[in-house]
Amino acid sequence: SRNISAANILKGIHVSMADRLAKLLKSIKVSEGVVLATGGLALDIGLIAALNEAMEKQKLSIKVETHPDSIYAGAIGAALWAAFRYEKLAHLQQLAKAS
Repeated sequence: SRNISAANILKGIHVSMADRLAKLLKSIKVSEGVVLATGGLALDIGLIAALNEAMEKQKLSIKVETHPDSIYAGAIGAALWAAFRYEKLAHLQQLAKAS
């Protein structure tokens, strides 16, 4: 704590995460475009602001955007994967019964 406010600690975490992502994008030669943030942190306006600041700091023409429904992206992906696996396993069960 050392008289550091919770808001400043959180800002430090945001800046650290944002700097790492910007450096990663720069290292793989992504220098322009749009990055869509998904998951629960996509609604964290402090993190999104830090990400956009980090892109500018690294001289990247990348805009980090989000959508109010982006928190559901992981759940939708998991549901689609589960449906695929279910169908595949059902098909394998039918093959096993047929032989």
